[in-house]
This record gives sequence, C-alpha cells and structure tokens, in this order.
Amino acid sequence: MSDQSGLNERGNHQGEFTQGVGGWAEYTVYMTETSDTIRHDVKLPPRKVLPVIFLPGVMGSNLRLSRERQKKLDRLDNRSWRPDDMVGIVNEVGLAAFDTDIGGWYKNATPAQRQLMLDPNETEVEYYHYTESKGRFDPEGKETLAADQRHQNVPDSLQPIPPLMGPSLRTGHLPNRRSATAKRESPAQIARWRGWSEVLFKGAYGQMLTTAESYLNNMFVHDRINPNWQRVLANPSTFGAVDFDTALTEKDLRKVAACWYPVHAMGYNYLKSNGESAKVIADRIRGLATGYQKRGFQCDEVIIVTHSMGGLLARALIHPKYGNLLNDPSVKVLGIYHNVMPTMGAAASYKRTRFGFLEGPGTIAEIGARVLGIDGQNATAILANAPAALELFPGSAYGKAWLKVLDGSGREMWSLPSNEESALESIYLQPADKWWRLFNPDWVNPGRVDEKKGGGITAVNRRLKEAAAFIEDISTTFHGGVPDSV
Repeated sequence: MSDQSGLNERGNHQGEFTQGVGGWAEYTVYMTETSDTIRHDVKLPPRKVLPVIFLPGVMGSNLRLSRERQKKLDRLDNRSWRPDDMVGIVNEVGLAAFDTDIGGWYKNATPAQRQLMLDPNETEVEYYHYTESKGRFDPEGKETLAADQRHQNVPDSLQPIPPLMGPSLRTGHLPNRRSATAKRESPAQIARWRGWSEVLFKGAYGQMLTTAESYLNNMFVHDRINPNWQRVLANPSTFGAVDFDTALTEKDLRKVAACWYPVHAMGYNYLKSNGESAKVIADRIRGLATGYQKRGFQCDEVIIVTHSMGGLLARALIHPKYGNLLNDPSVKVLGIYHNVMPTMGAAASYKRTRFGFLEGPGTIAEIGARVLGIDGQNATAILANAPAALELFPGSAYGKAWLKVLDGSGREMWSLPSNEESALESIYLQPADKWWRLFNPDWVNPGRVDEKKGGGITAVNRRLKEAAAFIEDISTTFHGGVPDSV
C-alpha cells in the first residue's frame, strides 16, 4: 500500500475508499487474471475522522410510542411523531395524501389524544437498528430490512455522495448496485446509520445534511481546490465576519482537508427536558468517537451544528450539570455553530399556549394549526406536559415588561414582569383566578394522566420551576456565548 498521490500510472484503475455502516473504511478491489502481475497501489484513507453532528429543532425528530400507550390509543402502529409526514401541508397538492397519514390523525385529534400521543414518559426516538453478521453490517438482514421500511424518509433512491457515502461514477461503480457475490450497503443505509432518518429529512434539513457531506469531504478534487471552496478564501468581512479580517489561504485549507468529516444527525426526545436529552446525546457522542477509534481512526473531536431548540441542547451538552462534555477527557467539542437559537426564550410560546398555533389566513395555515393545536385548549394539552417546551418560554435574560396590556388607542396600561418579579412568579405560576396566567388548570390534563406520572397542574407548576432553573443554568454560565476553551 502507498500514500503517495501519483498512483497507478501504468493503467490500473484507482479506486476510492468509502465509509460503511458502522464507520469502517471500505475499498473495492478489482480482480484480474493471475497472469496480470502489475502492482495495484491503493491510496490510504485519512487517519483522522472529525464527525460533524447536527441537532435539530423542536419537533424535528421522529418519535415512537411505548407499547402500552399505543394500545391505550388503539393505534395500528407506534408512530408518535413524523415531521416528514407533515411536510405535505405546505402545498395544496399534498393535502389529499396528508389526510390519510399521521398528519391527518393529528388534524382531527382531541386534546386528550394529543397529550397521550406526545407524552415524554411514553415516547422515545425512532433509531435505525440493523442486523450484524460477524461484527459487520448485514444490509439484507431481517432487522435491517424492517428498519429500512420504517426509515423511508431517507429514501432507498438516495444518490451516492462521494467519497464517503458511495463511490463516484468516475470509479466505474454504478450507484446503488450490489455485487452478486458480496452484499454492499447502499447510500441510504449509510445515511440512516448516520442518524439522518432520525430527523426531518425533506426540505432544509436534508439539503443541509447532503450539502455539508459533499462540501466537507471534497475540499480538493484531483489535488485541486474545489471551486465551491474558492469563496471561503475571500476576506471574512465579505460574508459577515466581525472583528476578523484575515482571509484563509489554500495552504490553510489543505491543513484541514486531510481528514474525513462524516456528517451525522442525532434526534432526541424534544418533549423531555433538554438537560435530560443532553445526557443521552453526550453518551452517544462518546460512543461514536469510541466506535471510530475501534475501527482504526483517530477520533477525539467533534463539531456540533444546531437549529433552534437544538442550540439549548448543545449548551446543556457542555454544561457540567448535564452533558458535561466541556472538559471530557475522551472527546472534545471543537466548535458549536448555532442557527436561530432561542437563547433567551420566545414570547410567542406564551401566545401559542393561550390562543393556539393559528398565525395567518388561508387553508394551509389553518391545517397546520389544526395539526399542532388550533386553540389554547389543544395547544395546552401538549405544551403544559412537555418539559422542553417550557424551556422555550422567556427567562430572566429576556427582560422585563414583555407582556403588555394596551387600551383602544394603543397606550400601555400595564405590563409584566415588573422589575421586582420574574416571569415565573408574575405570569407562569399565577393561580386560576388571574386571567393572564400561563395555563388554564382545566386544560392541562385532558388525558387524565395519573399525578404520579406527571399529570395535573401541580406537576405542571413543578416542571415550570425546573425549566426556569435549567434556562438560568445554561444562560448565566455561558452568557455571551460558548466559552473560549470550546
């Protein structure tokens, strides 16, 4: 074997390493006649793997029900939430199909059904489980085939994204073709193992995952800089950088190009507290790094990319009280990129709790609101019972006087929270006789969940206090951004 760049000048076909399910480096060898004694050189894969991990926003992960809850709801399957099934509501063409899928069920669900269907204690992430044979992925095993059917949001027709997720056409392979003598995983199966099917794949998420996978692992093509990366070499101020005006050079890019950057996604139960999810994701990240190490790679760093509430989860990941990855001896968070993170909370959460999710005219807006909760009674059934949703409400960092009462001429009559009180005290925990309170006690437990299992206004008030404490933890400890050491 050789790690030289000028290989196979005598006519042998130069192949490419790809990545298999489980993180193995794989290479296709072309057999020749025994009389052919020409040496076939193989360019070694990079020694280092630096996973890029995407954490989606609220309602961006696939969830499934416990068997007990599925039976209680009399559901034929255990799907609790499938964001890809909801995409049909954004266009008129998809409405007919939408009515027959899980989105149609939610559109007609009662508040009690919503609470039971989206119960954090009776749901879990839909992971991609697969069959192994002699420690390796079996693409045609019983468990694999069953999982492939459930994870069709990443379709079987997913095209290769060379070099890691299937070879390029120039290697002589045909996309998705499997050898008659050796089973090979498809790009779709590799993507599902990477967690892409745990999250919303249609639309922006899928486009981001596939684009990042292609760009990060193709910085140079045939030893020349990829044209897609030329723009990165411009002065950072041209694309919005602040206090940094030194442009990257091709030499800089070459330093980081000799590495694999597999793009992973990690779904999480967005109903549970982000602090609890952070512990789960932290263990998955440690396990991911260990898995790559067992396959012969150096892997002790990760990069995290977040959307919306995934940013709160990422903050909890590095917080010593939750994920505790900040000073982890086995894996380092090299960087975190946040996109539209609700750092201080969102006052819109209060509005949606009280009045539902209808926020515009037209059929599409109404159907979307009917799925999520058309009015306060339907919205409260979900939001009051989901700890993570409560962590989206404005905390102390949001400021004062964001809830206002105006008279007919638009003049402010009064506002909350005042300088003396927090939103928790002056709004969220107010008793039933205060009309501006957050939750109507009569709406919080339509599914009649036992109080010991989190049902009722007492449990809701406890969750509100815990959510406020969580937001205080991650906003005060890391006020102004992630610590420099990350």
